[in-house]
Parts: sequence; structure tokens; C-alpha cells
Amino acid sequence: MHDHKEKEIPIPLPPKKVREVKPLPRRRFFKNLAVTTVIRHENAEEKKTRLPHGIWWGVVGILVLFIAGFVISSILVRKSLSNEISSKAGLFREGIADLQNGEPASAAQEFSLFSQSTGGFAPFLQWLGFLFQGGTNTVAAFMDVTRQFSQLAEELATLENDAFNLWHGGGADFVTHLKLIRETLAAINADSSKLSAVMPSFGSLLGDGNTYLSLQTQSESAQKFLDAFIPWVSSPAPHHILVMLQNPSEIRPAGGFLGSYADITVASGTIVDISVHDIADADTAFTRMVVPPKPLQLEVSRWRPADANWFFDFPTTASKTMEFFNESKLYASTSPDYFDAAIAISPKVVQDLLSATGPITVSSTKTTFTSDNFLVQIQKIVQAGQASDATYPKQVLRDLMSQLSARVASSTDTERQSMISMASDWAAEKDVMAYSSNTDMESFLESYGIGGDVYVLPQNFNGDYLALVDANVNGGKSDLSVSENVTWTSQIGTDGTFTDSLIVDRKHTGNTSPYWWYKTQNQVYLQAFVPPDGVLTNENGGVKKNIVPKVNYAADGYSTDPLVASVESSTQIFFSYPAVTEHTEDGKMVFATWSMVSAGSSTKLSFEYTHHAFTPPTDGMVYQFVFEKQAGTNRSYSLEVDAPLGYQFAETNLPSWTYQSNDLPGRMIVTLTLKKI
Repeated sequence: MHDHKEKEIPIPLPPKKVREVKPLPRRRFFKNLAVTTVIRHENAEEKKTRLPHGIWWGVVGILVLFIAGFVISSILVRKSLSNEISSKAGLFREGIADLQNGEPASAAQEFSLFSQSTGGFAPFLQWLGFLFQGGTNTVAAFMDVTRQFSQLAEELATLENDAFNLWHGGGADFVTHLKLIRETLAAINADSSKLSAVMPSFGSLLGDGNTYLSLQTQSESAQKFLDAFIPWVSSPAPHHILVMLQNPSEIRPAGGFLGSYADITVASGTIVDISVHDIADADTAFTRMVVPPKPLQLEVSRWRPADANWFFDFPTTASKTMEFFNESKLYASTSPDYFDAAIAISPKVVQDLLSATGPITVSSTKTTFTSDNFLVQIQKIVQAGQASDATYPKQVLRDLMSQLSARVASSTDTERQSMISMASDWAAEKDVMAYSSNTDMESFLESYGIGGDVYVLPQNFNGDYLALVDANVNGGKSDLSVSENVTWTSQIGTDGTFTDSLIVDRKHTGNTSPYWWYKTQNQVYLQAFVPPDGVLTNENGGVKKNIVPKVNYAADGYSTDPLVASVESSTQIFFSYPAVTEHTEDGKMVFATWSMVSAGSSTKLSFEYTHHAFTPPTDGMVYQFVFEKQAGTNRSYSLEVDAPLGYQFAETNLPSWTYQSNDLPGRMIVTLTLKKI
């Protein structure tokens, strides 16, 4: 017998009291559960059907575990990748540094090692790109950057290794290499936005980004240079480079007297000719009557190509020298712009090349030239030729340059690497300076420190500047026998006033030389370039010169050069210090005087002056001190900067910064930060 209850009959509800709930979408965690239409009744007395509490908590637990696991695994994976990348960061940064330092072979090796080391986890980088800021595009951009840098380094290394051969008969290959480099640079520059996106995510590789940004700026400048240089060098129409062979035995503002020069002809990417000339060849064919700068009027009555090297700023000197050469009838009849580029070379370059190639014997004079005797032997032979009225006293220089060029072209790999290493030093020391009339090419040369341009002080400059510039006028070849010791001190006042002292000790040792041309009395027009607001407060040791022109320039129809006129229009005489004049040039104040010293004697001159910083000293204030060297000089320097009372320099933890050297680089910039004691 079974118990049973009477079956209840539900009471129908009005239609308007019924609503239908549509089926829920299927969830992956409920894929085995049926989804049916549920009729809900308002005011129903029975309990609603619910999922068991265990299932709900299980679902929540799974979700929590999934999310937590995802986050933890993401952190661990990213940390693992970050550690892996950081361990390789040195290779990448060293590759970039090598590119910036002009060492493409080393850069190529670093990038190659980096690519090999990152190959194993590159797929994971791509797969997990979404873990990094910027997503997979960032990772892809980074991998592309590495490839581009590697390719650039390899092309530069190839060009470096083959440069000597390519310039001598391999013009087509030379141009091809240049075009490949330009294409790579263009790819890097085109991806600049991607490269910028890389920096936040790969800071361990790119540091604070300054290194990359600097390289990016350089690559943009290099591309502009190649855009202009490739058509120039590959043109079948010849281009001529004026090589200024400067003689520091007779110092001039941008290096030395231009006693000789070379004409290098370039066509279709190849050097097709190198001819060496005496400056008299261009001088005698230069007929324009130009008033020379005032100091030069002691020696010459008109300005000519030989004396165009008159400005400390090499681009100014080079453009003026090219202008005079192009107006010389020796070249004007060929083309109005015969020379469109110039290179200044000091004897140090020839001496270094001789040290790499070994001694060279010139049969015409039976003289063996070495790195030690080059300058003296050349001067000796030329002086002898001039004394005997030889047809071409400087023929020996032609013969030597011809043999040296051939020796360099056939040099061994070891010798070439030695020369390439020397080249960076030549640029840093201003033993080589280059100029181009093309704006993009010139900008590139200046940005890489090859231009010999004078430093432009920034607006609101907080710091100091010094450049000492001599010009031998009627002093023979005596500069080779004169040594100069420069002592400079700068005291920073508590109100921001700089009180500077410049002392130049000059000693003439030509009395010990067997050659008369090194024994002549030394006479130089000495200029001190200082900040533009410099005020002279004292002077000693300078010599006053009363210069009387040799001709009546106005009556004889001489023209005035605008560059010279701009300098001389700003010239003022100090009534308290009659041996000194001041003028403005290259954005600097220039104190100028004359110095004379006989063989076996010494002399001393000094300037004391003040100028002001843009802002007074405060804790953490950063000052910049810029020192520039005159090309062709070898002076001994002793420099000192003293902090204001109550301060010291963070870089030295002392109230003074000092520097001593037998020679400055072409430009030295020192940054000092004040720290309150």
C-alpha cells in the first residue's frame, strides 16, 4: 500500500502576469548543462530553483585561480625575459657606442653577438609582446632596430676596409657602398616613431634614451650628408678639392701659412688626379685689389690667396680662401666655382702617414723622409732652392706627395688600420679640418667635429670660454722654435662675476737651431677670445704697433672685404692700455695685442678681465667651461676654476678644478656643478 498525496492543480494566472526570460548564452564552464525556457510566476509561493552553492563557489574559485595564475605567470615570464634582456644589454649598448665612436667593425661584432644571444628567446618576445608597453609592435620595432643597426655597422666596416682601394680606381663600388649605407640610414630614420616607442619598454637596453636619441640625430645628419655627397662624388663631371698644406712654422689663425697646396680631382667616385703647387702659382694669377686686414698691412699691400687664412673659424677661412682661388686666373677660366670643397692638413698628418708606411726616399734630392725629419728637411730643401733661384723650389714636395699617395694606396691591412686609427685623432686635434660649400655636407662635417668651426655659446650662457690665437706677421719661420705656456684662472664670485687672469709665457729657442730661418725674431698678432661681455681690467707685456698702409687704398681703387670690415668696424682702442685693442668676432669679445721675442729670449704678457654669468651661484648650479685650440699649435696649458665662497664642485669635492696638459684637444668642454658646503 502506498502513501500518496492528492495532486495539486495550479491555478492559472492571467496572461499579463507572465513574462518570458530568453535563454542565456552558453558559457564554456557550463557547456554540459541544458538551457531551457523558464517561466517565472509572480507571487509564487514555492521556492525558486537555484544552483547549488558548491557549484557557484567552484566557479568563483576557478576564475580567481585563473586570473591570479595569469598575473603571476605574466610577472614571472616578464621578469625572466627582462633578466635575459638585461644580461644582453651590454652588447647592444656597446654596439651603439662603437657606431658613435667611429668603430664600425667593433659595432658589427657586438650586434652580431647580440643577435645570436637573443635568437633563442626572440619567438617568446613576439608571442608575449602584449606584456610590454606598446604591444607586439614595440617588440617588432626593437628587433628591426637591431637588424638595421647591425646592417649599418657591417656596411660601414666594409667601406672602412675598402676605402683606400675604392678611392683609387674602384669608384663604382665606392658609390654602391655609400648608397647602401644611405638606404639603411633612411630605414632607421623612417622608423623613428617605432624606435621612440621602444625606449620605454626596453630601457635596460637604451638607458635613459639619450644615447639612442643622439645616434638618431647623427643618423639623420648623415643621411642628409649622403643625399648631397653621393651625387657630388659620383658625378662624371670633375669636382676639385683644395688641400691647404699649412705650415705651422709660420702660424696663422686657422693653422698655418698656406705656402703650398694640392688640387685633388674627383670624378665618378674616384680620385683621378692629385697635383701639388706652390702658393705663388695662384697668387700671381690673382689680380683683384683687396685691402688686407689691418695687422697684415705690416707685411703686404694687398690681400691674396696666400694670406686668406686669417680667421680662427675654419669655415670662414676656407670659404674666403676658396673665393680667392676661384678668382685666380689659374682656375677662373676653367670654372667660376672650380673648388667647391677644402681640406686643411697640418704636417702632423704627413708625419703620421710616414710613421705608418715607413721612410720614403725622394730620388730627385736623394733625401729620405721620416716622421721625425719631414718638416725640417722640406723647409731646408725649399730654402736652398729659393736661394739658388731654382725653377720650382717646391718640386720636392710634389715628388714626396706622389710617392706617399702611392704608398698609402698599396698599404697593408695593418698599415691601413693604423692610419684609420690616426684619422680620428687628426680630427680631434684639428690636424685635419674640412669644409664644403654644400650646406648639408658642411653641417655634417661640423657635427662630427671635422669642420674646425668656432663653438657657438648658447643663449643665457653660464660659464666661461677661452681661445688663444696667434698670427705670425713678419716673423719668418720662427714659430717652430717658440714655446708657449698658458696659465689661466677663473674665480667665480658670489654675485656671478667671473674674474679671469690669462698669462702667456713665450720662449724662443731658435738660437740652438743650425738653420737661420728658425732664428729670426718672432712676431705675432696675439688674440684672446673670451665671452662676449668680457671687460678688460688690466694688461701687461703687449707691444703697440702703429701700422701705416703701404698704399693709398682709396685712391688706388682697392675693394674692402665685408668680413674684414665687420671686424674692424667693431675695433676699439684702450686708452688705459694702448697696446691692446678689442673687437667682436664669432660671437666673442677679442682682446688683441702684439708680442715680440728674439732667439734665446723670453717674454710674458697677461690679460685680466671680468664677465658675468647669466644667473648668480646657487646650490646645484651647473657651469660650462669651453676651451678651444688653435690648429697647428702645441701649447702647454695650466687651467684653474675656483668656486664661490662657501661652495665646492660636486665633480671634485674641492673648491677648485684644475687641469694641466702639454696640449689641448681641438675643443674641450668641462661641466662643473656647484655644491654648497
